[in-house]
Amino acid sequence: MWTMTSVTRNDLSSVENYIRRRALARIAQVFGVAVDTLPLEAEFGKDLKASFVSNFRFNEFDKIDQDIKDVADRATRKRLGNGELVIRTVADYCDHMVACHATNPLDVERALGLEGARFVGDAG
Repeated sequence: MWTMTSVTRNDLSSVENYIRRRALARIAQVFGVAVDTLPLEAEFGKDLKASFVSNFRFNEFDKIDQDIKDVADRATRKRLGNGELVIRTVADYCDHMVACHATNPLDVERALGLEGARFVGDAG
């Protein structure tokens, strides 16, 4: 398992870029669009719209909102709750995943479907 002290700046940049790409892919998958057609400035609710809301299943916004909350640490949840941190765009979601990976890597990896992924610097 890699740790923050076992990776170089280039390794960290690679991990961050990988998390960003996977976060972008997660949004594309949830909204049923091609990754290469999804601009970072796309806004949830404006450019990305949810399908019909059912009492029996989550819609796209519910899934993204759950991801955002699942990966957040206590301080980040507080900032989300008081409106200090607002995730409006695809870029905001990607930035959030990168930031949360520093404190909750396993939760981010789980949310992005990276369970068992091995990053640069992993031992064994």
